[in-house]
Amino acid sequence: MKNNQVPVSIPDDLFFEILTCLPVKSLLRFKCVCQKWRYMISDPSFAEAHRSRSAASILISVPDMSSIYMMSSLVSLKDGEARRPIVPVLPYHRNISQSVNGFVCIYQQYDPSLRVLLYNPSTREHVTLPQTAVAVANLGFRFHCITLGFDPSTKTYKILRVWTRGEGFNYEIFTLGSGGWRIIDDGPFDGLTRKGICLDGSIYWADNLVMRNSILAFDVGEEKFRSVPTPPGALTWKGIEWDMIEIDGHIAIVDFHDVVESISNVIIMWKFEDPINGVWSQKRIPLPEFCIPKPLPITGHRPLFVTSIGSGELTLIPGQFFSDWYVFHYNLEDEKARKEVFFRSPENDWNDDFPLIDFCGLYAYKESVISLREICRLL
Repeated sequence: MKNNQVPVSIPDDLFFEILTCLPVKSLLRFKCVCQKWRYMISDPSFAEAHRSRSAASILISVPDMSSIYMMSSLVSLKDGEARRPIVPVLPYHRNISQSVNGFVCIYQQYDPSLRVLLYNPSTREHVTLPQTAVAVANLGFRFHCITLGFDPSTKTYKILRVWTRGEGFNYEIFTLGSGGWRIIDDGPFDGLTRKGICLDGSIYWADNLVMRNSILAFDVGEEKFRSVPTPPGALTWKGIEWDMIEIDGHIAIVDFHDVVESISNVIIMWKFEDPINGVWSQKRIPLPEFCIPKPLPITGHRPLFVTSIGSGELTLIPGQFFSDWYVFHYNLEDEKARKEVFFRSPENDWNDDFPLIDFCGLYAYKESVISLREICRLL
């Protein structure tokens, strides 16, 4: 450097702004640059700012039809590219919970050992949770379902498990960083077998079959269940042609039965505008012709899935996505739709014969730089 050149000093707040715009893969490398960057990237406020600026993606759990162990892999859809993130090996794993702050739970619904992994697909860290508090081997175990929750008031992650024993349902909860599972005695009679969504410290479930068109919520902090008033006029949602999603910070139920059955081109969305007063809004969404899903070649599978990964948008994913490799995004404000085609990353092996998307195998996802080991106090 010449004598007349003055070293440039970049303020810390500018470094902070720059780093929060980078992908997790880059941030993990930059943690090794210096101790100052490591502390900055490891700070909870940095992780929160980074997630708020990260674009959402779609995770699809794909059963490996060639595996005798009934294992699954993940396919990630983001920015027009399909990738296959590395998933930790859990024999017979087939199910993945919804994402909470970048974490998912991996488990096998019909595994009597009730094994569960907590996994961050962005950092590839995973933690194996302790065994259940109840011996289930000789109790008529049928299946179990896992839901991940977060209490923002205490920054605590909890995993709720419901499992069946004969005709009854049993509930357990595990606080991340604690020693083991605890039994919940006052769980609902009806089992929570569908995917739950955690928002603002509560986990929500909706079901029209087992729960008879009802909605339940679980306060993650107080560990109490409560009923939620259903949307006016929503008691008729039918079959499996509907989804409960999070959109713009609200819970919503999207009913597309009439579209799938060729009755009309209208999707109905009920949004939970005010949880305190039980206020819902309804929006009728007319889909353009090119967004209407094609009939599937086999019965028993859904031809359409709905989620939200962008502000004010619904994303429609055809059940046979792995044949056509495209989705539709519908803007709720201007009522316009666009088609997004995905190319397959050359970094991955795409020789598998992918099946139709599974009933509960599709999730919205945002990257997270949070370290699982730091949360679990394992360092």
